[in-house]
Amino acid sequence: MKKYLVGGAVRDLMLGKNISDKDYVVVGSSFEEMLSLGFKSVGKSFPVFIHPQKEGEFALARTEKKSGKKHFDFECFTKDVSLEEDLKRRDLTINAIAYDEDNDKFIDPFGGLEDIKNAVLRPTSEAFKDDALRILRAARFKTELGGEWKFDENLITFARQMKEELKELSRERVYKETKKALCACNSSVFFYSLFELDALDMLFPFLYNLTKISHNNEYHKEGSVFVHTMMALDLCCDINAKWAVLFHDAGKYQSFLKDGNFHRHCDEKIVKSVFANIQKLLSLSREEFEISKFFAINHHRLQIVLKNGMRASKTAALLFRIKDEKRLNAILEASFADLKGRVGKSSESDLFFSKEEIIKLWELLRYASYGVDNKTMGVERIKSQITHEQAKIVKSFIKSKIDAKSTF
Repeated sequence: MKKYLVGGAVRDLMLGKNISDKDYVVVGSSFEEMLSLGFKSVGKSFPVFIHPQKEGEFALARTEKKSGKKHFDFECFTKDVSLEEDLKRRDLTINAIAYDEDNDKFIDPFGGLEDIKNAVLRPTSEAFKDDALRILRAARFKTELGGEWKFDENLITFARQMKEELKELSRERVYKETKKALCACNSSVFFYSLFELDALDMLFPFLYNLTKISHNNEYHKEGSVFVHTMMALDLCCDINAKWAVLFHDAGKYQSFLKDGNFHRHCDEKIVKSVFANIQKLLSLSREEFEISKFFAINHHRLQIVLKNGMRASKTAALLFRIKDEKRLNAILEASFADLKGRVGKSSESDLFFSKEEIIKLWELLRYASYGVDNKTMGVERIKSQITHEQAKIVKSFIKSKIDAKSTF
């Protein structure tokens, strides 16, 4: 038997990146022999093993045959499978390189090393078409590796041929791959790549629809609403802020179809309809969903708050609805990204509050003692008391800021 380092570890080694996980393919062995050597089987569908004294995962060399439409509909064969046969089933040539650690030698039957040198993402073989998720993986690799990487023409052709199969992907698989892409710095590359691969309309129709409409005003000269969303997305670092920005203008297409403008895109009925469809496409966590929906409904109101253009009581009520500081930070990051992510007249210079000041005001509202007595006060009086006290807190905070500014 012989083991070879394979997959992402070899690719990252060539790119000069840190290797976090090691995967090995084992040639010339069997399930029984691996167990006899002290390995423990951990693969549910495939012959994958770990060893208490060895680093990484070890998989028997295998070939696969698609047996249905689902991603787990494969037959797996391990008997007398060569290293090249195992590598051939992998998605991209850059992931189909093996490294013989004992002899310091690369085995590269499909030209992956040259593709790394030329920054090209190329399918290893027609086996690429066995799983539609590989379209998202290709887009995600381009996002992580850099926008200068190019798709090989065969990859683009295969993606177009596989388009209908994207319908069969579970929302869990699409979510996981998308979240990985959102963890990269320039997340917009992922969605631009899916557009290039003719997959955006099938996977994210709410984003694809934004490519069809433009703001056409002095504040947005960047082109389509989709371009604005991508510009704002790349200004975010927090993952919750990224999800929020991704969906914040999704209601504009429905608003445009109904009214010929965007004025109602924050309407709760429109946003609710959009998010019902988003839930069918992506298995968002409860936190991600709630933050994103809140921002989609309230991002214009939040901009008015930042400009100190809202009544004190309404400002307090809006901020008080935000449950915790983690959510507040994500929402504020998304708000500033929305303001900056544009070409044209920026309203950012009109802001009255900074992010830090909003956080301070939120803390004052959240932890204030409102003098409420549940034993002697009815519900309506309690609400009135809280509203009155919150408005006083906001007014006092604004006055102290104005007074401090006037002293300079």
